Amino acid sequence: MQARQLTISQKDQIQGVFFDEVTFFDCVQDINDNWFIILSESDISSITDTQWQWVIDLPLSTFNPKPVIPPS
Repeated sequence: MQARQLTISQKDQIQGVFFDEVTFFDCVQDINDNWFIILSESDISSITDTQWQWVIDLPLSTFNPKPVIPPS
């Protein structure tokens, strides 16, 4: 899977911030504890504020999700 990799300071800058009336940035860590933002095409078209253009411009990198361990 491809996603946009963030530095810790970039993650801290956008985590939980709304980029439109109802949608906010939700950063996730991969299996290697690197931070990523996963944006759908709909998300990208909703980001109209130039303040967040840098997020769209981040290059795509390989995202390896952490395994989900169901509760026992």
